[in-house]
Amino acid sequence: MDWNKYFDVNLQPYEKEERRGKAVKVTAEIVRLVIALAQKKLEKEERIFIESFTKEFNMVGELSLGMETIREILIANDLWAVNTRIKRPVFYRNLCKRIPNGLLSIDGSEIELNIDGEPYKFNLELGVDVSSFNHTGFDIGKSETSQAVLSVLKQHVRDYGYPLGVVFDHGSANLSGDVRAWLVEHDIEIVPAGPGNPKGNGTAEGAFSQLKKVLGRIQLDSSTPENLGKSVLTALVALYIKMRNKLPLRKNNVTPQVAMEIETSEEAQQKERKRLIQHNNNRKDSGEEQNKGETLHWVIQNHGLEVDTPSFRRAEYSIKSYSTDAIQKTEKAFLRAVDRNSDRKNLSYFFGILKNIQQELDDAQYHDYCREKYYYKFLLESERGQREDEENQAKPSFDKIVDLASAALNVYGKNEKIVRNRCKDWLNEHLQSSKYLEPVRKKIQDAIGRLNEVDAKTKKDVWDWIEPLLTT
Repeated sequence: MDWNKYFDVNLQPYEKEERRGKAVKVTAEIVRLVIALAQKKLEKEERIFIESFTKEFNMVGELSLGMETIREILIANDLWAVNTRIKRPVFYRNLCKRIPNGLLSIDGSEIELNIDGEPYKFNLELGVDVSSFNHTGFDIGKSETSQAVLSVLKQHVRDYGYPLGVVFDHGSANLSGDVRAWLVEHDIEIVPAGPGNPKGNGTAEGAFSQLKKVLGRIQLDSSTPENLGKSVLTALVALYIKMRNKLPLRKNNVTPQVAMEIETSEEAQQKERKRLIQHNNNRKDSGEEQNKGETLHWVIQNHGLEVDTPSFRRAEYSIKSYSTDAIQKTEKAFLRAVDRNSDRKNLSYFFGILKNIQQELDDAQYHDYCREKYYYKFLLESERGQREDEENQAKPSFDKIVDLASAALNVYGKNEKIVRNRCKDWLNEHLQSSKYLEPVRKKIQDAIGRLNEVDAKTKKDVWDWIEPLLTT
């Protein structure tokens, strides 16, 4: 068992210096030890679990390497399978709360009432401030309309003033001409969340989740069901909003109502407006994304795929998150697949291939990254090169030796002997670290060739002066 490696004979845990947070330089020797321990386990046909393996290695080697470092070392040396996890598509991560009344989230959801055993459905349009989570307005109707969206906006403006931006989904009511004209007229940025991406408008989605939990299932008994249902629902939603705004959302214990009443400086508002504009600019299709869309259109048309409108829109949105290389390889693989089996001629199969190929490319890229950092042979070569560079920096250069020899041509007597001994010592430093004489001779000759303002006869005299020192 491995557990007894961490305790002494009295079952007391070994005390180690706490090295958490202290950097450890990963050397070739450390990589060799990790490889040796991993190979030992594999030879015993034991599975490697990163967490326990990291603890065991750090205990044995008295180090404090992290699990991610250990994993990358194993991947670099082909002892661990690569499995990258990249969520696609990614949106709304940067579009989060900043300042009160900066970004207003609007969304609609269906609310059902049961009156006299008969279900009645209404659309509740709700506005929520993204920063403070303050519920600022709502509208109840039979369906989601542009007038309902405008009603929520006007309630918000009446109580809190104009927001800097509004985020909502791609619904026809939200992006209608009336709503767009009203927002443009009042200089409010339009920030539509991507289709099929509920996280893009997560504030309103979260508000509806909490509201429905509070309301629960509503059942009424009345002879005038529709009018009574609407009036009761209006009262309940108003009550919920009033109570919800008195409850703090985050750890600072500031209620949404109080947060909305905090004045924001003009500088902060301008900064937030620029950020919203930049966010919209970043979402505009580039030439590369257009090429991806054209490839998708070609696949659908060339193979005669039957695709309904929602699936086609989702496909157009999703394909932008994959790399061009993966899409090109998928196109070729899909062509081979449908040639073998025509039943595979559908968009789901195409995206299944695309997902697998993208995963393979991501894994290969991460493997190359780990290999560049922690491949054992590369580290050995790198450390050997560093040692050679350090040794060469400590030695006098060949140019310096040649310069000294050139000056010694005009020195005689005792001084000439001192210079000769100095040159000889410097040459010996290079000769001791070299297995052969010829490379040193060649570097001396190259250094003599680089002498400036010296004729060929003088260069020959310098070489004649140095050569006896090399042979002895």
